[in-house]
Amino acid sequence: MNLPLAGGLFICEHCGAMITGERIKRKLKGGGVRVHDYYRCANNYPEDDHPSVRWRADDLEDAIIADLSKLKMPDEEVVEWFRSSLQSAFAEISDLQRNQRIALAKRQTELTNKNDRLLNAFLAGSIDEPTFNAKLAALRDELAQVEQSLGEAPSLDPADVRAALAVFEFSQKIPKIRRGSKMLEKRRILETLSLNRMLGDVSLVIEKRKPFDELAKRPEIQLSRGDTI
Repeated sequence: MNLPLAGGLFICEHCGAMITGERIKRKLKGGGVRVHDYYRCANNYPEDDHPSVRWRADDLEDAIIADLSKLKMPDEEVVEWFRSSLQSAFAEISDLQRNQRIALAKRQTELTNKNDRLLNAFLAGSIDEPTFNAKLAALRDELAQVEQSLGEAPSLDPADVRAALAVFEFSQKIPKIRRGSKMLEKRRILETLSLNRMLGDVSLVIEKRKPFDELAKRPEIQLSRGDTI
């Protein structure tokens, strides 16, 4: 029987075979049935050095929660610091991009005015035609480059900022959300934040997508009070 976390969600770390689910029912002496769910390597013909890969469902769930908890900041103070730093970083990027666009627009105006003055000088006979043509070509080349840069200048989309902040907030709540989710929702959570998921005989490896991988392997954070996290 395939359980919700099987069906290609995990592969065996040792041979690459799919992890499949199985449900075992044991009759109790006093009547009734006890159900045990397991996840195991589906390779029916493993190599001699292939260890037994078989996890109780509860043990696997505990391991997943422990892994997802790596995304969570140590305390609310650090969460607030990271949130504020993220917002400040986006604000700085937005200011830098705006200043770049202003500088390019200013240069565009300067070059257009220079072009007009050059034309007036030529018409007034202040410069000869070869000089006019050379300077005009140089102005037009620079103006074209400025206009191209202006057209390609990046602009931070507020929707992208909101999405990044939402991803961070989600990352801090993933363990709690998972605990309160149904099995199929738990599967979707793993598919959303990870690329590859592998089970070994005693190990669980969840290769996370960006930016979740950066949160999971974040460096130590030094707060102003001198504590290292």
